[in-house]
Amino acid sequence: MKIIKNKDRSRLIKAAKGLLQCDLSIDNIQLVNVITGEIYPAGVDILDGVIARIRMDGRPCTPAAKEAIDGGGNYLVPGFIDTHMHIESTMMVPENFGKAAVVWGTTTALTDPHEIANVMGIEGVKYMLRSAEKSPLRIYTLAPSCVPAVPHVEGAGAAFFKDEVAQLLKEDMVIGVAEVMDYIGVINDDPRMHDIVQAGLDADGYIQGHAPCVSGDDLCAYLCGGPVSDHEVRTADELIEKLRMGMHTNIKSSSLSDTVQEFIKGVRNVPIRDNVSICTDDVHAADLLSTGHVNHVVNECVKGGISSMDAIRFGTYNAAREFRFEDGGCIAPGYVADMQIVSDLNFDKMPLKVFVAGKLAAENGRLTGQAAVRAEIPDIDTVNIPQITSAASFGISSDKAEEKLLVFSAARASMQPGQKLVYKTFPVENGKVVIPDKSENQFISVVNRHGSGDMTTVVCSDFGLAHGCVASTISHDSHNMTICYTDPEDAYVAAMELKRTGGGMCVVENHKVICSLPLPVAGLMSPLPVDEISPEIKKMDEAVMYASDHKSAMLLAIAILALPVRPGIIITDRGIIRGETLTFIPQKLED
Repeated sequence: MKIIKNKDRSRLIKAAKGLLQCDLSIDNIQLVNVITGEIYPAGVDILDGVIARIRMDGRPCTPAAKEAIDGGGNYLVPGFIDTHMHIESTMMVPENFGKAAVVWGTTTALTDPHEIANVMGIEGVKYMLRSAEKSPLRIYTLAPSCVPAVPHVEGAGAAFFKDEVAQLLKEDMVIGVAEVMDYIGVINDDPRMHDIVQAGLDADGYIQGHAPCVSGDDLCAYLCGGPVSDHEVRTADELIEKLRMGMHTNIKSSSLSDTVQEFIKGVRNVPIRDNVSICTDDVHAADLLSTGHVNHVVNECVKGGISSMDAIRFGTYNAAREFRFEDGGCIAPGYVADMQIVSDLNFDKMPLKVFVAGKLAAENGRLTGQAAVRAEIPDIDTVNIPQITSAASFGISSDKAEEKLLVFSAARASMQPGQKLVYKTFPVENGKVVIPDKSENQFISVVNRHGSGDMTTVVCSDFGLAHGCVASTISHDSHNMTICYTDPEDAYVAAMELKRTGGGMCVVENHKVICSLPLPVAGLMSPLPVDEISPEIKKMDEAVMYASDHKSAMLLAIAILALPVRPGIIITDRGIIRGETLTFIPQKLED
């Protein structure tokens, strides 16, 4: 597909031949050619947002362009392309995300509004599309494929089938189907997933994958089912296998996980790397403000020993080819003029200038267009928790003197296939399970916030809670309310605070709110721009770290406890499941 459709080829031909004045010329630069892998002096001339001419002989632009820029001998690099991200994870709306990311050299983002879709359905996706129109960078959207991710094991605020996906594929800037997370459904040719993928194929759309730890015959089946990519590669061996199978693999460095070093181990053994690109997946606004966006992943690759040219290709040309952008990802005649001027090729600092379709979007870390503003908030209540009526709503009920319960592990190591089940005996007082040693175990509740009334409470052995209670409505992917606590009164206060703010995060101690981060846009995003929301996120992060005595990053951990599309033991609002088989596990073990 063309990024810029219906180019006036006659005008571009005249400009290339020097018969028509260009809009912009950039001279005195070292052009980074991601097609040939060369770097050389050149001049670049732009008309109508398109590169019309590359001058490599030192001659000036003739006739003189309307605007001329001296590159100061710095590098001219294509704008970065993020192949997969959830804008909701930045905690900003698309408009403000774009204004925060473009200053770091990102000019295109491929987004999955899966998070807001699980809360608000199609109307949530349309809200994101409207907001994205105000962004300075180019935001493409993929229709969410798994709402909820796995219907029979969790409850969400909406349900998408082929008709909903087909409807979204008709929207402008929606170009395919987002990460097909129900990989088991694809491998088993589940009718729902088969039809959703087919809706994308019928629209000639891109089918994005999600297949952690899938290999062998199952990987072959998944690829035959339609998805073409994966950003969930965990090991070097997994990377090599997926590249050998023709899969596009996305190096990821996010606020939740980082696969760069394992990718580098695998990539070193792969001579041809055309199917490797970059994504950020989930990046909080505070990290975006301080360390950047795609540039950060490129920088991590360079620090890990990948050549600057390869790392740049991962973030530009390879990404464009993955999404079939015929006129994107490089600096050449006929290509869209998405570019950045940088002083070096490490990408650990902001570009000197960033251009989107030939227009200066940012300079020295500052926007050149409209400043970020407070965004509109959808007028809809997305924290609907009728099951929470008092502190008594929290806890595990029993009519026995003691219960033998599954003890959940929140450790990263537990997110592996074949995780063993651990059951321990706990006393019961006044009809509720009691935790004798609260320094060793805590309660975790996943509370449906979409009105179903469902709720699951488990005992957790290693969440690391030392003080009070931590609660969040950011809980991938159905975004139910997740609360970790030892005192049910704290849990109740936290639930009421999140209902009051319209969602977000909070820390409660001694029945009082000590820190609250309101995210009133679907309980996921703030209307604030990056420089205003980032300090609030940092305050919340500090409060959460206090709650764990600075021993664990619970702000990140709590967001993925209820994510069913991963291996290991998972809690959802409907019960406890084994992720690799999507089957329920008994919480109470009968003698």
